[in-house]
Amino acid sequence: IGRLTVAHKSAIRVIRRIKYFVAKRKFQQARKPYDVRDVIEQYSQGHLNMMVRIKELQRRLDQTLGKPGIMVAEEKDRQKLTIIARLSRVENQVSFIIARICF
Repeated sequence: IGRLTVAHKSAIRVIRRIKYFVAKRKFQQARKPYDVRDVIEQYSQGHLNMMVRIKELQRRLDQTLGKPGIMVAEEKDRQKLTIIARLSRVENQVSFIIARICF
């Protein structure tokens, strides 16, 4: 079994000290409080992305199912404008077209 020389021992000590200081610096950076402006900016950006996705989804639904009327007076007519009602109306139209083609 070989013994470590003084140079090897001091090199190991230097490497360990460097590792210690790097770990200490990383720990101090992790303990820093968050900058409130950065947090608010990230939240706003995420909220904006979500709103863009919702608008795109609504646009695609309107394109597929047709746009609903804006003002509806009666409750019965209001129920016709739900997404389920619109989807079932499209399904009925498709099944009617398929039935006409097949027969």
